[in-house]
Amino acid sequence: MLNRTNAWVVPAAAALFMVFAAGPTRAAADPAVQAVVNLVSQTDYQTYHLDVENMGLGLYGGATYDMGYRNRDGWAGPGSLGNQEARLYLQDAFTAMGLSVSVQGSYFNVVGELTGTTTPENIYIIGGHYDHLAGDRPGGDDNASGTAGVLEAARVLSQWQFESTIRFIGFNAEEDGLLGSKDYVDNHVIPAAENVVGMINMDMILRPGSDVNPNTVIDAELETNGSMPWLQAYQQAAADYVPSLIIGNIWNGRDSWSDNDSFQERGIPSLLVIENSWDDWDVANPYYHTYEDASDRLANGSPNGVTYDYPFATDVTRTAVALIAQEARLVPEPSTLALLSMATAGLLLYGLRRR
Repeated sequence: MLNRTNAWVVPAAAALFMVFAAGPTRAAADPAVQAVVNLVSQTDYQTYHLDVENMGLGLYGGATYDMGYRNRDGWAGPGSLGNQEARLYLQDAFTAMGLSVSVQGSYFNVVGELTGTTTPENIYIIGGHYDHLAGDRPGGDDNASGTAGVLEAARVLSQWQFESTIRFIGFNAEEDGLLGSKDYVDNHVIPAAENVVGMINMDMILRPGSDVNPNTVIDAELETNGSMPWLQAYQQAAADYVPSLIIGNIWNGRDSWSDNDSFQERGIPSLLVIENSWDDWDVANPYYHTYEDASDRLANGSPNGVTYDYPFATDVTRTAVALIAQEARLVPEPSTLALLSMATAGLLLYGLRRR
């Protein structure tokens, strides 16, 4: 990731006035969904991020996975030792969350599934690629950042039940031509005639600022290739549940070449959420795909090093959680329903006393 091509862009302010057609139903913000969103933790997100960034040193898997440098290259065979260590980490994390875990296909995609209670045939996916390029390249932003978002979303959502099925996927070999996600769609989703209602892809969500323009607005960019209603649903979820997340440009057309494209090519609604340093991206974010893309290395000689924006990445994750919790239809626990009923009754009583 990343290869920008021509596409058309819609300013976020203008997109707010677009009508949702044949897509997710617009509903008022749900207090129960907000309660789930509030469980997303910046501390936990940062822990996941640093763990994934350090793969290849054997800090998680032990000496067997110690390459002597950080790397998650997934091109050949089972991938580098760091790629294998990341895969082990994802499997163990999903298992500890109580998800059904599998490693799918020739490129070792790691899948954690939370089966729906009443409409399990309807499937929602939150994904991000865990691989990176060969060499001493930690891939802190690309894409330990998105992988951490998938893990934190899974940690939170796995504590609840939903009417529809939710899958959390760490895709492999994205850097080699989206091979992992293509294999998943072509050899798993399509043959099984699965109904994937919507897919969210998080790729590079930790560095929305700019090294060259201190006035760059800290915001997210949303991209799709024909699934504008699904994209707008994410935008609305941000407005309803995570107002601190600013949505900047909205692209409709193949622009960045990431795992969402594998789904879109098969007609499955999908979107990419990515950091936005428009319109000087190449100079604002010059360290991705380099040795410098790490939380503990200097970038381009800057004495301040790489600046990662953990609050921003956490907000991106919160919005993904909000959209999926809303669309997959959260099944609130009885205690939650009781608390909400009590709160409603209390507000009514307060209003009566005020009369």
